[in-house]
Amino acid sequence: MVSVGSWILNEACAQAAYWRRCGAPDFRIGVNLFDVQLTTVDLAAEVADVLKRHGLPAEALEIELTENIALNNNNDSIMSDTLQKIRDMGVSIAFDDFGTGYASLSMLNQYPVTRIKIDRSFIQNLLTSRRDTSVAYAILDIARNFEIEAIAEGIETAEQWHDLRQHGCQEGQGYWFGKPLEAQAFSSKFGLVPQTLRKKVNP
Repeated sequence: MVSVGSWILNEACAQAAYWRRCGAPDFRIGVNLFDVQLTTVDLAAEVADVLKRHGLPAEALEIELTENIALNNNNDSIMSDTLQKIRDMGVSIAFDDFGTGYASLSMLNQYPVTRIKIDRSFIQNLLTSRRDTSVAYAILDIARNFEIEAIAEGIETAEQWHDLRQHGCQEGQGYWFGKPLEAQAFSSKFGLVPQTLRKKVNP
């Protein structure tokens, strides 16, 4: 898993650097971690090396972890120190699937989280379930009070996105914005090509 995690991190950063050079200078990519990456390798050093290798600014990378990683980790201090080193570089730390477990709130105090991702289970029935609506709004309030950003997962309609925006949600993801694409299809859809090719296409 350590080898797979290292490969994913490297490939993601390489692709992000490429797209930033191809016309998306503000592009940010999120990379999910395996729990073993936080305790068996010097992850902070690896992240620094990968960013340098691909010329990718730290703000273009976001490390994502779930509360299960924290719950199953027996080295809280090591994990916290590692994440803090990564955060000190300027890399964002996101807490994925927020609201689905009992460790969520304690993690906001324990780890240098910069963004929480509202689990899609609360977004699916946002406009029809009073309970789901209350949870989603409460998470947005938590993010605002902790002075961190929030992103809603699983947005499928314009109405859902409008409602979330009205309540202070800064970012969203889901089928309303687009379905998952392979890298080449993503590049084609958004016209992300190298500078030299852009000059030939648009003289």
